[in-house]
Amino acid sequence: MKKIIATVLVLANVMTMAACTPFDFITSNTTEETEEDDDGDNDDDTSDTEAAVFETVDDIATALAKCNYDSFQRYCDGDIDKVAELMPVDDTDYDDENAEMDKDLVVRNMIASTITYEIDEKSFNKGFMGSTCSVDVTFSYKDYYKVLEQKESFINPGDFNAMLEEVTDTIDTKITLEFKKHYNEYLLTNGNDLAVLYEYEDTELNYMRSLFDMVDRIYMTGPGWDDATDSYYDTNTFEIVLELNEQASEYIWQYVYRVSLEGYPSWTHLYTSDTVTDRYPTEIRITYTQDELFADGFYCILFYNYYDDTIIGYEFDVYNTQDGTPGTDPTETTINYVEHDGSNEVT
Repeated sequence: MKKIIATVLVLANVMTMAACTPFDFITSNTTEETEEDDDGDNDDDTSDTEAAVFETVDDIATALAKCNYDSFQRYCDGDIDKVAELMPVDDTDYDDENAEMDKDLVVRNMIASTITYEIDEKSFNKGFMGSTCSVDVTFSYKDYYKVLEQKESFINPGDFNAMLEEVTDTIDTKITLEFKKHYNEYLLTNGNDLAVLYEYEDTELNYMRSLFDMVDRIYMTGPGWDDATDSYYDTNTFEIVLELNEQASEYIWQYVYRVSLEGYPSWTHLYTSDTVTDRYPTEIRITYTQDELFADGFYCILFYNYYDDTIIGYEFDVYNTQDGTPGTDPTETTINYVEHDGSNEVT
């Protein structure tokens, strides 16, 4: 009986091995192939996810630098009330003559405009099934304290910004951005962590009363100018000079100037410059020239401080006395060249 049982057990074991071995072999091979396929698919999926997330990071950084809250909100899921509170959105309508500038807001907006970023690609972490992921990003903005250390008072926000552009040091903040998949895109779930990029201090600057308070003297000169009559005779060139005091050379000047001819019912503007930047000038000298002699008339050259509408300028008469050389029609004036002092930059 024992032999029979033993024989039955041996046969059973053989049958079991025979039955299991092919199945195990197939299962093993299938599993290995599946794992290889999964690994390949995961690599592709991760690469696609990385690309999508990194592109979203770029869009977010752009929105932060432009202080575009609506755009930033587009890439977020969850509470972003802190960002809404601190983001210096300047929606002032400067075309409205009655609009008042919030200079502190403008300064903070200027600082925010310097925001840049760098992604630590090795830190990218993809969650289960790609439904969530995270990546470390270092955000930077220019160290505006370097500007505050140089000067106690400013002409206007533009003066501050001109100096900020020259700063190379940055304030850096590393933030782990967390995303979740929403249909075919990835949305930021910890947007409020980015509010730290707007936590600026000491941005309520001290301002001088006016840029042009530093002008000691303004006068016209050049060919055809007569000091006795404050007039030009038979000229195609206007030259205006602003003599500045010592304090002026401590500042970067930004201004716009315009050449105009009195007419009825309003003045005719012959030329309006782009924004001119003078770095630490001792004087400002502008030369405006056209091809033909200027027509008889009453002219002016005015300088505008864009930020507070301060105006300074000079008014003068022009006489064209040459026989057979009529004055030019101001509506057909062609500019030959506009010459600035060598230190000027036109932007």
